[in-house]
Amino acid sequence: MKSRSHYHAALAAEYALGTLRGAARIQFEQKMQADPELAAEVARWQEAFTQLDNQITPVIPPASVWKRIQHNLALQPTRVPVTARRPVRAYMGWALAAGLAALLLIPRLLVQPQAPMPVAILASSNAPQAGQWVVSADRSTRSLLLTPINAQNIAADHSLELWAIAPGGKPHSLGLLNTQQPTQLALATNMPDAGFTLAISLEPRGGSPTGQPTGAVLYSGAMAL
Repeated sequence: MKSRSHYHAALAAEYALGTLRGAARIQFEQKMQADPELAAEVARWQEAFTQLDNQITPVIPPASVWKRIQHNLALQPTRVPVTARRPVRAYMGWALAAGLAALLLIPRLLVQPQAPMPVAILASSNAPQAGQWVVSADRSTRSLLLTPINAQNIAADHSLELWAIAPGGKPHSLGLLNTQQPTQLALATNMPDAGFTLAISLEPRGGSPTGQPTGAVLYSGAMAL
């Protein structure tokens, strides 16, 4: 995959996440209207973010958090001229709105303060119905989280193995995957960079006996971030 595609994949991820703003967002939307493949890339990232969001379990904030919010919203009554009362009401409205926004954000901040960031989507070019894998990276812990989306089942005597391939380099095994639930892999080496290719191959149970892929490559994709 060309470096130009990696760049656009990164922009697609930013657009789906909502961090691409201003003139850059407008220009990207114009390009997306004329480029169906780019629109499809955005749709894949949106699906990836949706799947990750669905895995979050709401957490009730502790009582101390609610007390702190109530304390911050408390306003001491003061005597003000009649002409100044409207601005005070407006201020209270903004304060209440800010408090409501805080209430909505606190559960997410408490659940996963260091949630992995999606960096790639691995798909099958030969069998689109075989599903996809969303790859998320946590650079602080140097780990990858691979989440299957309708991934195909494999026989009990086989395993799925993840490989990282540097441009012009040989595949390097990152570990075995579970096809039914997310798999977290702690990396012994550095995190793959943008431009690396990630691939999932079908191997004998327990992984490749040679240190290199021996079976068919079922899913692949490029690191976008």
